[in-house]
Amino acid sequence: MEINPPQEPAAASTDTSTTGVSRKVVVRRWLICLAAVAVIFWVYSAVSDFFENLGGGPVRSAADYRMQDIKTREAGKRAVGGLRPGAGDAGWMQEEGSTSCVDDLGFDGDGVTRKQPHYKWKLQYSGKADYLTDLGRLRAEWRRRGWKTEDTSAPETLNPQNPIPQWPGMRTTDDHGVDIAVGIDWYTGKPVLSTDGGCIRYRRDDGVTARDRTGAAAADKSPAREGTVVYDDGVQVSIGPLRPISLPKEDLTGGDATAAHTYRVPVTVTNHSGAPAELRSYDLGSHAGENPGVRWLTGYPTVLNSGRDEKVSEGESTRLEYVFTAETKPSRLELTYGPGELHTSYTWQLSVP
Repeated sequence: MEINPPQEPAAASTDTSTTGVSRKVVVRRWLICLAAVAVIFWVYSAVSDFFENLGGGPVRSAADYRMQDIKTREAGKRAVGGLRPGAGDAGWMQEEGSTSCVDDLGFDGDGVTRKQPHYKWKLQYSGKADYLTDLGRLRAEWRRRGWKTEDTSAPETLNPQNPIPQWPGMRTTDDHGVDIAVGIDWYTGKPVLSTDGGCIRYRRDDGVTARDRTGAAAADKSPAREGTVVYDDGVQVSIGPLRPISLPKEDLTGGDATAAHTYRVPVTVTNHSGAPAELRSYDLGSHAGENPGVRWLTGYPTVLNSGRDEKVSEGESTRLEYVFTAETKPSRLELTYGPGELHTSYTWQLSVP
């Protein structure tokens, strides 16, 4: 009779235990690795955010800045409109400069700049009671919108001969990140309402784009008598038609004096946005390669040679007139125009009568 030797349960138990311990070690090591990766990612994100915020925040588009500027203006106008009649007026808005929104550390590269939309409205009250009543109105409205309010105190009086009224103030931040504040101005000692859209870094060449292009401005680049570009923010530019004209000899010098053809090109900028639109174009052609033999008289439009920063206010329209000369009659005129650095420039293919 064959007798099988007995098994050694202790050895089997030892293998099972060893396998179990190994599995636990593997799991523990994986957990440690995952935790280490998470910590490294968190540290990287924190450091990246720190330097990004130190540099002025992320780089956005000029269109983003334009929209935040509009929202900052609208926030103040809306708040002023909620005050008692006569306390404030939307037309009293003053643009405030910023000494903090600057690139001291060299974060802004080529084509990147920064601005801070910041505005202030002066307020008028016969006494503290009326002021506090309006403060209560704003507090109720801001809380209704779900915005957290913060009480502020009047600035310290620096000159005892001109004491600053010790009237309390209040501030909040709206849904678009615009800081709205009401209080006593430290310089004038008068009540003011201010809005601050924050310091924004943006690329100049990434401006507001068109939602509609028609006629000579259409994307197919077919010549037409006139054309229109309507931008996403409501600014509209219409150019054309060309008109042959005769200018006094004193207005023509150099090669322009012998030009056989002179044309006036009307440009109309209509502003339906919530912020002023610039008139000056930063990409104006008549370029030699695009318009052979055509020259732009740099003295026109005369309104842009006055030295002032010409703009079109909200709800208004302004007409400019460019003048071009040519030795021989061109088959068309290619003109590139964009209202200011915050709007994308587009090309018009204008037919010549």
